[in-house]
Amino acid sequence: MYDTHIFLDFEMNPIPRKYREAREIARSEIVEIGAVKLDREYRLVDRYSCYVKPEYGPIHKRITQLTGITDADVAGAKPFAPAMEDFAAWIGEGRGRIYSWSRSDQYQLYDESWLKEAELPWQLNQRWIDFQAVYTRLIGLSRSNPLSLQNALGAAEYRFAGEAHRAVQDAENSASLLILVKEGRLAQQAGVVMQAMRPKEEHSFALGGEAAEKLRQFLASQEQG
Repeated sequence: MYDTHIFLDFEMNPIPRKYREAREIARSEIVEIGAVKLDREYRLVDRYSCYVKPEYGPIHKRITQLTGITDADVAGAKPFAPAMEDFAAWIGEGRGRIYSWSRSDQYQLYDESWLKEAELPWQLNQRWIDFQAVYTRLIGLSRSNPLSLQNALGAAEYRFAGEAHRAVQDAENSASLLILVKEGRLAQQAGVVMQAMRPKEEHSFALGGEAAEKLRQFLASQEQG
């Protein structure tokens, strides 16, 4: 049994093209860490959020527009290696499992640690779970139809009032899906999703506003019941 379940999300900033050698190893740098901690009973017990100072350039305009993160936010932050040490200390000493939405965060962490010659704390080398792949499979979709976090959650605005594309909010939204699974509500939720996303044309795939609305209604009814 695992003592903790850590859902994490990184916000990243692209390394400028002039740093060609660096970009051969990692295309981006982590500029924000967000995570939530669930205990062995899958109860949310803590949240974690911190900025990370990039080494290869200022925050790109597009990243500021997407996340709200500015140069001023990261100016006083710790760089990659000590930031990861602090994060690992928050994760703690028990046996844990790490979840992320797709493998992109895991690959970014490993690539950046290689680029910056930073040995990762053991807590970040525990078992990783690609929860996007798990959730997609659980609700009966093929790997060729991966879900975005926003679409998979569907009722994000209802479940959690947070900003889109901020690390800790994305991590908590991901964790809420696991909590639904552990509460035994996946089968009902999957039925709602699959009914809403039946393709109108063969081989087409969409999970848009209709599915999101049905998920909101479903989750609202479950909370009221």
